[in-house]
Amino acid sequence: MEYTSRGLKRRRNTDKWEVTLSHRDPLTGEQVSSYHTVEAKTRKGAERARKELIRELERKGAACTSKMTLAEFLDEFIEYKQESKTVEQSTIVGYRKDARVVKRYLGATPLSEVTIPVVSGWMAKMTKEGYAPRSVGKAFALLRQAMKHAQAQDLIVKNPCDFCKPPKLQRKKVPSLDRGERTRMLKLARDAEPTPLALAIELALTTGMRRGEVCGLRWSDIGEREVTVNHTIGLDSGTPYEKTPKTSGSRRIIPLTGHLWAVLKAIEKDKRYVSAELGVPFGDPYVLGTPDPQSRPYHPTRLTREFKSFCRMNGFKCTFHDLRHTFASMMIAGGTDVRTVASYLGHSNVAMTLNTYAEVDPDAKRAAVGKVDDAFDIDLEGIFKEPEPPALALEFTVEQLELMLAEARRREEGTA
Repeated sequence: MEYTSRGLKRRRNTDKWEVTLSHRDPLTGEQVSSYHTVEAKTRKGAERARKELIRELERKGAACTSKMTLAEFLDEFIEYKQESKTVEQSTIVGYRKDARVVKRYLGATPLSEVTIPVVSGWMAKMTKEGYAPRSVGKAFALLRQAMKHAQAQDLIVKNPCDFCKPPKLQRKKVPSLDRGERTRMLKLARDAEPTPLALAIELALTTGMRRGEVCGLRWSDIGEREVTVNHTIGLDSGTPYEKTPKTSGSRRIIPLTGHLWAVLKAIEKDKRYVSAELGVPFGDPYVLGTPDPQSRPYHPTRLTREFKSFCRMNGFKCTFHDLRHTFASMMIAGGTDVRTVASYLGHSNVAMTLNTYAEVDPDAKRAAVGKVDDAFDIDLEGIFKEPEPPALALEFTVEQLELMLAEARRREEGTA
């Protein structure tokens, strides 16, 4: 049976709330009111408690008749994940984006009617309409997680997503700049230093840092020819906020090139001097952000926009994230072991690095043959020559051959 809220009132000076619900009696067909008590410190908390109460009552009275739509449940699920503080705010932003895709196709479907054929048909339709396998897979992953939550609350008997498979991901070659292009870009960036965009380009090309990590870099993170990744800038509905790296591997120390370290220290010295002259505390501002104590970071969206303009003006065809791919590719092509590359990139495990950069530079593959030569004490580069057929040896003297011919003639005359 379905319950409808008719009122929510707080008892004075307590954390208890009176909930009034109504439902239709299955025997008489009359509307019946019922009164319940929930506890919460805020009205928003009381509203969540009321929803939980309604779910429990509907479950006991046959949850399958509930008219809760998938769109409504997805909204509640995302709200629950946000309130639980178990995921980053940037993850919540991604959930909302993927939820919009699911709701566009299945939002009006009652939760109890989301079946295996419905889920499979939905993914097939997305694929037919041109969605990439990765996009379909992300939306499916959110739906699967939400349906698992529904199953845990006894709102559904089984999770239909457990019996469906998203489209197989297609491995694509990781985009990166070749030696000539990355050298040209670095020269252009150095000519434009110390602008935030130029420094961001050199940081990404020579350290492999992510966009948010570059924007979140503070002066306290710059050490003796090294940088420590302690912060990153995330976006929530377009608004930047600082957060810690999502994994322990993402929080890492990266060596700096001599040129970049010298440039950063010179910039820091100038900024400290200006702050002292103005009598303003230097604090710990963002390297690429505003210099004031309440420093604002270089907005990631602005960085992307300015980098696009830079590429368009100079004939580059890449994204800012491709600079990270370029760094990883050139490190692997240069013979750096994969574990070291993974530590530079902040990957949680080496397998992630291998899966992403499985395609190695062809020149590096050809150069690797030299390492095979070094592993043996014989010449492996010698060109194979087919041996010449041996000359027939002269086994008889001339006198012997003449006697043999004379004998052959006598035999012929005797037979004649």
